[in-house]
Amino acid sequence: MRLLAFEARELSMIAILPMHLERLRSNRPDAHVFFIVGFSTAGGLHYNVQLWPVKYFELRAALAHLWNRDRIIAESPLRGLAVKCSTLLPPAHGAWVNWDADFEKLYPYDPEKAKSLLAKIFTPCTGPDGRPAWCDPREGGRLVEIEILSLPEATSPTYWWIAQYIKSEAEAIGLRVTIKAVSSRELDAATAAGTAQTWIIGWSFGRFPTFMYYFWHSSEIRPGGWNEWRVNDSRLDAILDRFYFTKDMKEAMEYGWKAQELLAKEIIPWIPTYTSIGITAFDGAVDRDSIILAYAPPLKDPVGFSAFWWFTVKYKDRTFGGVLRYYHTVDLTTYHPATYLWASEADAIFRIYIPTMYTRPEDIYAEPRIPMFLKYFKIDEVTYEGTKAYRFTITLFEGIKWQDGVELTAEDYAYTVLKFGRELKTRRYYGPDIEQLIDVKVVNKTTLELYFKDYGWVDPFAYTERVILPKHVFERLPNPLEDPSTLPHPTIPGLPAMIGNGPYALAKIREIAYAELVWNPWFYYRHPDRTVKFATVTIPSTVDEGKSFKVSVTLVDYLGARATNASVTLKLTGPITLTLTVSHVGGGVYEATVPGLRAGTYSVEIYAEQPIMKWSVDNKYSTKVTVGAVVGPGPVGPTIERPPAVVIEIPGIPPVQITPPPMISFAAPEVKVTTPVVTLSSTEAVPKTTETVAAVAPATLSYGAVALSIVALGIAVAVRRK
Repeated sequence: MRLLAFEARELSMIAILPMHLERLRSNRPDAHVFFIVGFSTAGGLHYNVQLWPVKYFELRAALAHLWNRDRIIAESPLRGLAVKCSTLLPPAHGAWVNWDADFEKLYPYDPEKAKSLLAKIFTPCTGPDGRPAWCDPREGGRLVEIEILSLPEATSPTYWWIAQYIKSEAEAIGLRVTIKAVSSRELDAATAAGTAQTWIIGWSFGRFPTFMYYFWHSSEIRPGGWNEWRVNDSRLDAILDRFYFTKDMKEAMEYGWKAQELLAKEIIPWIPTYTSIGITAFDGAVDRDSIILAYAPPLKDPVGFSAFWWFTVKYKDRTFGGVLRYYHTVDLTTYHPATYLWASEADAIFRIYIPTMYTRPEDIYAEPRIPMFLKYFKIDEVTYEGTKAYRFTITLFEGIKWQDGVELTAEDYAYTVLKFGRELKTRRYYGPDIEQLIDVKVVNKTTLELYFKDYGWVDPFAYTERVILPKHVFERLPNPLEDPSTLPHPTIPGLPAMIGNGPYALAKIREIAYAELVWNPWFYYRHPDRTVKFATVTIPSTVDEGKSFKVSVTLVDYLGARATNASVTLKLTGPITLTLTVSHVGGGVYEATVPGLRAGTYSVEIYAEQPIMKWSVDNKYSTKVTVGAVVGPGPVGPTIERPPAVVIEIPGIPPVQITPPPMISFAAPEVKVTTPVVTLSSTEAVPKTTETVAAVAPATLSYGAVALSIVALGIAVAVRRK
């Protein structure tokens, strides 16, 4: 169905099964096809090790001896396109993998060995159908039968094929197997409740294998916990505690090897099978370079294919705009960032919420990582209330907006840790770190301090790559664990409660199986060209003192069309400060007349803001204007008339010339005071439907004071001398 939709150009991208690759290349030769290998383990048979009959280690080991990975990869819908995975950690984890815990060595394909293991705990018997079987003498001769839960063939053909493979191999040695097709919701419910015996599924992991602690430490056997395999082994708990709480990564690796060896040789929580080679096809109309040459803000150079393609993807025939259509691979359970389970749900969630830092695409283990919202991080040892403690100091960038206009602050970070970690103990925010947490202090708007009794080597990574949730939204929901994508915003009509900080926003409340995401105009790392733009700006560089002049700007939107719905203000800062509204006169042209100014140099800032969907984009243009004094005829002043000189002669004395004092007459100059006439109007921007910050003050207030000083002080801008 999905492939047909892609071939009909109803989908923009699709995950392709290897079995369909040739068909895709034939029917959609224009498609861009990408192959990716990640940290995943797929197609494994998972056990609840406390449920009969798989509670017996011998039975789990017997099934492991029926595992022919080469055949599974070659004959299943994988068609040979997968990486063999024979360890509990996928091969991509490299040095973390303990190859002494390799299932291919410990449990090679051997049906006879499998039968001998079954014979240690069961007795041969005949089933009601007359066929050979195994019975459990500890259960009164109960017929041994295993139920395997699998996603249906229509959605997961490879998993369904593996389930059929297990049934065939097991029944060949007398072990009865039934297969039950379940939805992703049903599978999640059964494994969480502990009622599933065995199931086939896959997992994707992060770059460090800390999942070992969460999956198999007995403390995670709790409501909402990760330990669905019900592994409860005190020896393993002790190893995992040391694995987590050492400060030395190399030492953590050594404890990780010990944990893998114990798990593989004495527990077997699952039988590993393969690591997927993800095949993703994009519509040929999509610009390939926008995917594989994506930049990773704030890095300036392209970084190759990575998660950052979501920031930059575009179509060939346009710079921006268009619709990218995708699909979910499972029945949705939730879009809640604290409780989601499936990778397909994460595909949508982490377009809306993003972490405080990303790993570097070219080397995910390299430092420094890419800061998205994190400005500063430090760990120091302190004394807290008389006790030794470790303090994590975290400072966030200022000016990060949630998608409803509220600023992201340290209060949000603290709330996320305390509410979803300490209080509610959710899957995504609770862990051994929370049990060591003493206190959280918000220092100021951007900085908080977290105090721990102890911490592990991975915690500095976890707390600097945290997904923060908006306190002002979740604290107002009746149930903070309810899916926010299905709820209205608690205070702003028209918005969903799922308010994030990432490159995309949820356009409206999610329907059962459909979500519409739109680009987020307030994303901190929004593409710099995705805004309202100044196509032309007309403003004189010099002007005479006291002479009014016109400012004209032409605006276009991010798609290149004339922007006719913007709000524009003009601010001049110099000997006086003046703020004016620049009014739309038609066709995306905005004009304002600036009254005569006092002589001097003025900084000019033109600010434009344009509403976009429920949000807005803005831009600034800066320049300078020089206002010079008027050069004209000399001033009218006193007229001095001097009489002729008088020569006095006295006999015997040289003659003396005397100049009498002048006779002075004064003609008073004509002084004309001109008060500039200014039409005042509000510079308040077009109201943002969703912004909750204070409105811009009307220009009446700021300009009224300036006009008053001109009249009261007789500033030269209002005085003409003739």
